[in-house]
Amino acid sequence: MIYRVAKKENYVLLDKAFLNDEQLSWKAKGLLAYMLSLPDDWSFSLADLAIRSKCGREATAKILDEP
Repeated sequence: MIYRVAKKENYVLLDKAFLNDEQLSWKAKGLLAYMLSLPDDWSFSLADLAIRSKCGREATAKILDEP
């Protein structure tokens, strides 16, 4: 079942091409969607991304190493 909400504010528009990329895991697709939801001038670091999830540093690094 899919629940959709009215989009009034605090939403993201994504080009869904990466969601259909079979080379990426679900984790990589989720991380990329999260990263794309942040402001264009956001500076990414492995340490910051690891803190923001339950995955931890090693798992986050592994996700970032996907093709």
